[in-house]
Amino acid sequence: MKRVNRSGDRVLLLVVAVLLALGILMVFSASSFRGAEKYGDPSRFLKSHLIRVFAGVFLLLFLSKVDYHHLRWAAPLLVLTGLILLVGVLFGPEYQGSRRSFIIMGKQFQPSEFMKITMIFYLSAVFAKGQKSKAHQGDVLAVHYMIVLLTVGLVFIEPDLGTALVLFFVCLTIFFLAGVTYRQFFKMAVFPMVLLLIGIAIFPYQRQRLADYLGSVFGSDAMSYQVKQSIIGLSFGGLKGVGFGAGKQKLFFLPEPFSDFILASLGEELGFIGILIVFLLLLVLLWRGIRIAKHAEDMFGYLLAGGITTMILVNALINAGVVLNLLPTTGLPFPFLSYGGSSLLAHLAGVGVLLNISRRTVQSYRGFTHDRGLTGIKVPEDG
Repeated sequence: MKRVNRSGDRVLLLVVAVLLALGILMVFSASSFRGAEKYGDPSRFLKSHLIRVFAGVFLLLFLSKVDYHHLRWAAPLLVLTGLILLVGVLFGPEYQGSRRSFIIMGKQFQPSEFMKITMIFYLSAVFAKGQKSKAHQGDVLAVHYMIVLLTVGLVFIEPDLGTALVLFFVCLTIFFLAGVTYRQFFKMAVFPMVLLLIGIAIFPYQRQRLADYLGSVFGSDAMSYQVKQSIIGLSFGGLKGVGFGAGKQKLFFLPEPFSDFILASLGEELGFIGILIVFLLLLVLLWRGIRIAKHAEDMFGYLLAGGITTMILVNALINAGVVLNLLPTTGLPFPFLSYGGSSLLAHLAGVGVLLNISRRTVQSYRGFTHDRGLTGIKVPEDG
């Protein structure tokens, strides 16, 4: 039985609002010194961040109201546009060793961030009919898989290993949720690993980052300056932190203290307790995302919710792994906390779609999977 919840998932909205508020506070704290030193304005970066937050919230509210089914038919066009932009960005200016962004009116626009949610829409639309869809057949499935590899490959050669990995993992998740066989799934997961090793061997930028990381892990070399300062900041923070605004690493010690490494700034000032709160909020977000997917009114909404939730969580986990030197440096921002336009807009757009899906729910998950032919997926008990 279908029902409509006009307000959407309020718990999810509250979690995102708290993360955004925490991000605003930390961006101001981590950027005020640099803003004052470089531009004579402690709030320079905060102002820019607030504009992006307001734009992202507007996009969230818009997408939460417009029926997400209307975007299903535009998915192929969006993918084609995204691929053109990914090719075009390779001919753009180089910034910090890579070509990832267009400069539009003095602002950076990173197509790869929006390509994540574009591919989620595309693959969700492809498999929207479940096992009844011809998309599961060998040749047709191979075509969609090659589109995924093409997209991931274009992002990788920017080079942007972090975004490429997130993009591939999100697409792989949708293939799994759509009910591809375990044999097909295994082939999809393994094949790009070979291409990844070849790519690392070809691109010096990625090879050096991997070599630095492995050297720091196995003790043959010191960890990179960026990660070292991150670890120092976290160690200073301890359990309770040194206090909001009292962190020292942001004073030109830690590069990107309000962007890629904002979690280190947060850990220094708010301590382990602050980081624990952030990840508890992410756990709640994961719970609500799974719940929204479970009660989606159709297969399209089910796959969209699963893909978007995966996108947010994987971004957060990879960023945290880099901050703790558990993963090589990638340049991925932390969802909702970090300073940055493209990533923030993309994630808030994803939350808007989740809220939209949550406004339209169905009967039990068992009935949902049975009606859509998802016989290859283990169905939990109704709850």
